[in-house]
Amino acid sequence: MPTAELFVTERRRRGVHPLHQPPALSPAQDTALRAVAQGEVTIADDKPYVRGNDIRVSISTIRSLESRGLVAREPCPLWLHDERVHLTTDGYRGLAATFGRPRPPVPTAARPAATAARTATR
Repeated sequence: MPTAELFVTERRRRGVHPLHQPPALSPAQDTALRAVAQGEVTIADDKPYVRGNDIRVSISTIRSLESRGLVAREPCPLWLHDERVHLTTDGYRGLAATFGRPRPPVPTAARPAATAARTATR
């Protein structure tokens, strides 16, 4: 995947943009989609596992990507894993369209407006 991302990023820099528009993804969905593209996500007992990374993916994120047609599940031959999650054709197109674009910002725990309002009243 890093080679594909580098290729698309370089083409985008030269003015050749992918025809497919990237889907609007939350940071959690973007992270999950990239982990699925690397073949790292399996599901056991309705709980996703990401192999080899410190990434956490929730089953609701997998289900939301699945409902949008970006990922699908298939039976997994690995012991103790029920299903493997993989990209669909739309998932491949959507992921490729995100290459070379800034990633969605990770939301912070505290909202800036609420923090500023508390500081102003002190």
